[in-house]
Amino acid sequence: MIALASCGNKVDPIHGTVPVDTTFWSGTTEDTYFPLDQFHKLGEANDTVGQRAMVDKYRKVLTANVVAHYPQIKDEKNIRFVLGSGYAKDVKSGNSKTYSGEFKNELIIIIDDPNVKDTLFLACGNGMLSPLKFSNQSDFGTAEQWRFTIQKGEGLANYLPQLEKWGKVATDLKIPIKDKDGKVVSQETYLNYLGKYQSLLFEGDVIDLLAGKVYNKAGQEVQFDRRQAETKKANRATAREKNKAKARARAKRERRWLLSSTYKSHSSYC
Repeated sequence: MIALASCGNKVDPIHGTVPVDTTFWSGTTEDTYFPLDQFHKLGEANDTVGQRAMVDKYRKVLTANVVAHYPQIKDEKNIRFVLGSGYAKDVKSGNSKTYSGEFKNELIIIIDDPNVKDTLFLACGNGMLSPLKFSNQSDFGTAEQWRFTIQKGEGLANYLPQLEKWGKVATDLKIPIKDKDGKVVSQETYLNYLGKYQSLLFEGDVIDLLAGKVYNKAGQEVQFDRRQAETKKANRATAREKNKAKARARAKRERRWLLSSTYKSHSSYC
């Protein structure tokens, strides 16, 4: 590659240089692997429809890999996938050099987040030192949503379709599920048997499927054991206050009855 570059021949800045980071497509596990060779072959055949279908199929995988590199991103709309062809100038390489050249039907990851600004090629993880010059491009959409904020009146049941889509359930996130009697039930019970179940989630909680954690509205990780104990304590205190209120109301009724009885007794005597 060095000889080719020194002779002035064209160098493919994506596939003809040392990659910076291949884990944007290879991931770190089998579950986060994107078949780049297949995607590249479709691009060489100008089958952009097939490439779009692959991105749709593996959108969760691509999302997980991007977020693994940039966990500070909080919104899927800040990650966009673009298929493009054109000319790339000053593309960073894994050998600390930069290369320029044409690219064709490559998937480009564009991150425009308050905390992260970056544009890179999926194939090599190479970032851009200069803006890309597109001859054509197609918007392949944003990343898959992986964070969900619990709104007022909502619970885990509102997000079961998304959880199952990601292959996540409450047990993975350590979210206790209680039945109508307040007893914690198993995953099999709440998924497969009819009944009224309640998760120990509060308004403003954020379910982060990629981190595998739940955060409260202050951004702190929820400790469900502690929350469950505090909830029980609060419920007992509420129950005591209700009992006291009932006792006060009963005593007040009894006083009214006694006063009424005394008044009637005096009236009869008079």
